[in-house]
Amino acid sequence: MLEKKVAILMSTYNGQRYLNEQIISIVNQTYGNWHLYIRDDGSKDNTQSMIREWERKLPDKITFFNKENVKNIGVVKSFMDMFSNVNAEFYMFSDQDDVWKKDKIEKSVNAMLSQEYTKRPICIHTDLQVVNSKLEGNEVMNGDKIWHDFQHLLFSNCITGCTMLINQVVKDMIDFENINYTRVYMHDWWIGLICAEFGQIVYLKEPLILYRQHGDNVVGSYKKNTIRHLIYRATHQVPERKHMRRVISIASEFDKFYGNKMSGKDRSYVHEYGKLTNSANFLGDLLLGMRLVPQRMSPKGKIFFTYLMTVYNKDLKGL
Repeated sequence: MLEKKVAILMSTYNGQRYLNEQIISIVNQTYGNWHLYIRDDGSKDNTQSMIREWERKLPDKITFFNKENVKNIGVVKSFMDMFSNVNAEFYMFSDQDDVWKKDKIEKSVNAMLSQEYTKRPICIHTDLQVVNSKLEGNEVMNGDKIWHDFQHLLFSNCITGCTMLINQVVKDMIDFENINYTRVYMHDWWIGLICAEFGQIVYLKEPLILYRQHGDNVVGSYKKNTIRHLIYRATHQVPERKHMRRVISIASEFDKFYGNKMSGKDRSYVHEYGKLTNSANFLGDLLLGMRLVPQRMSPKGKIFFTYLMTVYNKDLKGL
């Protein structure tokens, strides 16, 4: 049976240090029918010349997507620009500084082929092995701490873009021309919500990517709900407020495109939380948090989100 064509979409920005290592890991995949499209977002280092050299060496496998029009548009629009203009049966996203295990594409495609991928939006995603800049480290990012229902994904995305494989049905559901990308924090979050609401999300617990994190104290830094982490959250609320604004923004934008196709509580969540961009106030937000409880993974998280949107309700107006 012929392999399905997989388009791999990579966005780069000043990535010369690790780019070759990532591309080599893609070239060495056990799955053969892939094509890598690389869009550079205005790099100032040697990244563009490196992409040109790879395209010269492997013209049938690698394309410098925007070599005649290099400009900075931001990571979300960069990925979505490629996604909207490239055609394949399945699509994957790639960061510029990770390393893919050799069977990443093969195992992801096999999981997709076991689904009804011609009928509804499907997202396959995997776990990640967290490593430092030297690819050292054995801890995994997610393990069993994964949620796929729409309401939990709305308040906290757990699907990492560089682990995803998605089908054509997902692409057909996206209005690329009219999305307000400033209200969509990341492309993987938007795609995950579409699949959670209208299709299916499948998780492969095996880590199929070396997820490079930079800095000396990265491994373990993502662990949640430790005493230290909770104290930090309570005393450093700017990042939490920023996340709250992103949740409300993406709820409003999702409601605009898909609200009339939804029903039940999922519809209520995107509509009621999305409306806070125009109607946020202390009492109203408190009542909303009690009626449609923010779906976080812990009771503390639910209470904390409600606290943020009531106390900092002015953050939400005019988003």
